[in-house]
Amino acid sequence: MKHIFFALVVWLLPMYSFSNNLSNGSILTILTQSIGDGKSGYTGHYAVTRSLLEGLHKIGVPFKYNPRRIEDVTETVYVLSDINALYQAIDLKRAKKIKKLLAGPCIMVRSNEFNRVLASPEIDTYIVNSEWTYKGYIEDEPSLENRLKIWYVGVDVDYWQPMNSRHVEKTNNVLVYWKTESEGFCQQVEDTLRRCNFNPMRIRYGSYSKEQYKQVLTEVDFAVFISRSESQGIALAEAWSMDIPTLVWDPQEPFVVCNKLFWPISAAPYLNKSVGISWKNMTEFEETLSAIRTQLEQFSPRDWVSKNMSDEVSAQLLLTIVQNATGA
Repeated sequence: MKHIFFALVVWLLPMYSFSNNLSNGSILTILTQSIGDGKSGYTGHYAVTRSLLEGLHKIGVPFKYNPRRIEDVTETVYVLSDINALYQAIDLKRAKKIKKLLAGPCIMVRSNEFNRVLASPEIDTYIVNSEWTYKGYIEDEPSLENRLKIWYVGVDVDYWQPMNSRHVEKTNNVLVYWKTESEGFCQQVEDTLRRCNFNPMRIRYGSYSKEQYKQVLTEVDFAVFISRSESQGIALAEAWSMDIPTLVWDPQEPFVVCNKLFWPISAAPYLNKSVGISWKNMTEFEETLSAIRTQLEQFSPRDWVSKNMSDEVSAQLLLTIVQNATGA
């Protein structure tokens, strides 16, 4: 019940505006829409906005979120998403109404979009999600090289919490998280799981609620992810927080993004030996499945996420980037 109450309080906070409640001592204005747009709630990329605002709130850092008036903007502005908000913040910097401007990562896919606005000298720091997106941004816009920082969003480890230890009972159920590739490929993955005496439970990206996703994660021993590339992989982190190891299809093949080849790429930039393993083809996948039952207890995904990718940890990382940019 306390988790439901906390979630309700956090959901309502933006409607009453953090800028009204935390104006005294605020060091940062966060924009996910143009100043004066008037939309309430978490705008922009919901999961990213939610994690940052709740994370800062949990670690006790005051900030202003989508103020309605330019007069309420602090000297440091962070445009988390919305290209029009970025244009507006650049104009404010040129008019000397703000001193420092940070932006990203939920504004554009490639750094040379929107007439190369990211080359604007008014942007002090631009934030990307991972190492491979960092390299791609510099490739498209070399002027960013000394202004790019990597930051990853967190997850709510209190919500994404397993009901029981996954070591207590083996179900043979396996989540198949299907985001990209043909249904035929997804079916091939599921057929391989069945041959290895596992029961696949399919979830398709964009067609489930977080409650449905969490429920499935309580019923499986591990998960298989089918997604050719991820700038970070929030759904992966949610599974890890539920203590579910992941077998990630990561073909490591060049990928076309916005009509241009993107290389290198990753299907799971933060995959590591604590949270799961990757595989490139069906032969390697079947070999992995043949040994996975004896390997499951070697993983500790929830412990890793709690220490490295919670809302609080993520917010502190962002705060460090802001402090470095401002010299605070």
